[in-house]
Formats: sequence, C-alpha cells, structure tokens
Amino acid sequence: MITVIWVIFGINMFGTILTRRERHLYVAIWFFIASWVTVAMLHIVNSMEFPVSFMKSYSWYAGVQDALVQWWYGHNAVAFFLTTPYLGLMYYFLPKAAGRPVYSYRLSIVHFWSLIFLYIWAGPHHLLYTALPDWAQSVGTAFSIMLIMPSWGGMLNGLFTLRGAWDKVREDPVLKFFVVAVTCYGMSTFEGPMLSLKMSMRFLTIAIGL
Repeated sequence: MITVIWVIFGINMFGTILTRRERHLYVAIWFFIASWVTVAMLHIVNSMEFPVSFMKSYSWYAGVQDALVQWWYGHNAVAFFLTTPYLGLMYYFLPKAAGRPVYSYRLSIVHFWSLIFLYIWAGPHHLLYTALPDWAQSVGTAFSIMLIMPSWGGMLNGLFTLRGAWDKVREDPVLKFFVVAVTCYGMSTFEGPMLSLKMSMRFLTIAIGL
C-alpha cells in the first residue's frame, strides 16, 4: 500500500512538472523531488528480504549490518519525509507571505545540494557505543556536525528574506508562525549535531543514571 500511494503521488507530481508552463524549476520543487526519490530508495533498500514462503520472508541483513541499514532508513526517513518537503514549503510560502523575493537564490541552491549530500550519511550517529565499527560511528558524527552549515544557511536565507518586511511580521499571524518555525529549525539543527558527539552521549548517560 505504501508503494501504491507513493507511485500515485509521484505520477501526480512529475506529471505536473512535465506539463508546466514555466520552464524554470524553482528550488522548492527540487526539495519535493528529492523527498520523493529518496523516500522511495529508502523503502526499497530497507525492505530487501529473502522469501521463505508466500507469507514469510527474512531480512536481507543481519546483525550490525541490519542495525546500520535500519538507522540509515530511520534517520533519513525523518530527513526526507519531515524536513525537505517543509523546506520546500518554506522557500515558496515565506517569500510569498512576505511579498519579497527569497534573500539569495544562490544560497538556496547551495543549501539544497549540501543538505542532500550530507544528510544521507549521518544515520550512524544513532549507533554510538554499539558494535558498529568506530570509523562508521565517526563518519556519522562528522557528517552530522557538517550539517549545521547547510541547515543554518537555509534558516538565515529564510530570515533574511524578511529584511524590510518586519513591519508585516508584527501584524501578520502567518509570518509570525514562519519566523518561529524557521528559528526553531535552526535551533534543532544545532541541537541534533551536538547530541551526535560521543561526549554528549556520556553526559546524557550520566544524567539519566542520576
């Protein structure tokens, strides 16, 4: 059922893109395309199994490999189902509500490509202090820290779009929600990478123990 729904959604979205009148694809559409492609890829890889009978299968992966694939899926399912589509909405609706063009279109392109490239490798930070090889844990942490740059680039791009329109923010409840949402996006994308550090895990473990 997930596959059927996703394929129908893809047909509708890509059909709309192919029949568009405007030749240029605005960056908001890029975020939605990335969401569709990546979520489909995640489900395909995560669902690979050995069939045993008509109603039973075993996972293709086992042990630490299964854990790594599960968190590669889990981390990026959140990223590309609950992050990139909403960034696409931000890039469309925030300038629309403010009545101003996006602060930097070039920055939005850099934000998109760097976020897409870095996010996909950060899943191992969910497996710190496990049987996962230390180098893989370090890769997850390193890419998590690097994610601060594109994430904050997107946040600042949104907030700077409101330059000269802050008088509207005082009166428009929609813009108030946008400002809070974009600011919280910046805060959470700083908190997440900080929590991916092994030092943070030690402090959390001590705090929970106390």
